[in-house]
Amino acid sequence: MRFLLVTDLDNTLVGDAAALLRFNQKVSANRDRLYLIYATGRSYALARQLQAEQDLLEPDYWVTGVGTEIYRKDERDPLWAEHLSQDWNRDSVAAIASTFPDLIIQPKAEQNPWKLSFLIDPELADSILANLQALIAQAGLKAQIIFSNDEDVDILPKHGDKGLAMTYLREKLNIPANKTLVCGDSGNDISLFQQNTLGLIVSNARSELMAWYRLCGESRHYLSRAPFADGILEAIVHFRLMRF
Repeated sequence: MRFLLVTDLDNTLVGDAAALLRFNQKVSANRDRLYLIYATGRSYALARQLQAEQDLLEPDYWVTGVGTEIYRKDERDPLWAEHLSQDWNRDSVAAIASTFPDLIIQPKAEQNPWKLSFLIDPELADSILANLQALIAQAGLKAQIIFSNDEDVDILPKHGDKGLAMTYLREKLNIPANKTLVCGDSGNDISLFQQNTLGLIVSNARSELMAWYRLCGESRHYLSRAPFADGILEAIVHFRLMRF
């Protein structure tokens, strides 16, 4: 049976050119033994741009926009889009967010029908995001707020994030949780680790993910000694998913 490898891009798979080359060589030589999914906060267009710049392998699926879009090659998954559209009122969420002047809207390329993206001063984040979440809840809107990289704020449908998108694809591919390895470095990867799969936190992970790991980490979560793509290879061996 194939295993499923799901990895974030920036600062997880990408960040060390030599490590990425080792990853590409080892995965290419064993491609018939695994499915490969990229799960990124980037838009699909910017993820494709990174692929070209870094010579990334072609994955079986792309999970982009913090889990709000799923692509196979260049085709967006219509069932996932339909799923996220249920109980999602983007305009109402945007209206509430607009009442917070400290939320700086990100460029148009980072927005999509199921995601509103902003920047925030990290020193203001805790209080503002708590107030924002409270107002969204008071309005009866089903949305979640994800804070990552000490500045990125993404507002998504309640039932759409990286972890839920990964589970949707895992079930579609009929891969058990104990044959699935998710890999990440930041706060927008936490939802991946909240699913019942194996997990790899790279040694260069950001403070918000390390704080979550110290509080919520389980035996199925592995903190690598190596950073970036070498950490992914280390975890594949650690969990005995494949030998190199």
